[in-house]
Amino acid sequence: MVAFDRRTAVVGVVLVCAILNLAYGAETSDGALNDGDLTEGRTFGHHFLKRISFAMIPAAFIVGVITTLLSALTVVSMKGLGVGVILLVLTISQVIARSFPAPLPAPLPVAYSAPAPAPIPLVYKDW
Repeated sequence: MVAFDRRTAVVGVVLVCAILNLAYGAETSDGALNDGDLTEGRTFGHHFLKRISFAMIPAAFIVGVITTLLSALTVVSMKGLGVGVILLVLTISQVIARSFPAPLPAPLPVAYSAPAPAPIPLVYKDW
């Protein structure tokens, strides 16, 4: 197995860069790639800014719609989470209450009272 030397790799990268630079210089000296009428780049020129300005309004609208939907989803999820927490607390409290039975208090003494007499019926007579 051949050992990899760092100096050899650096020299190789420098040689490749130099060869590519000479090749690029040879192509541009012929004038094949050199365009004198091009004053600004086609990628980030005036036309690119026009195109991106037209695309910004729909993109902002879509981002706004997505943000609104995500916030609504978050609110609904938090509501469901709140209901779930309330049910969990009620269940845990019920389990705790059933695990420690409380003794029933002694019944209070009640004095005996005679039953009330029957009410007197009201009879209306025609005179």
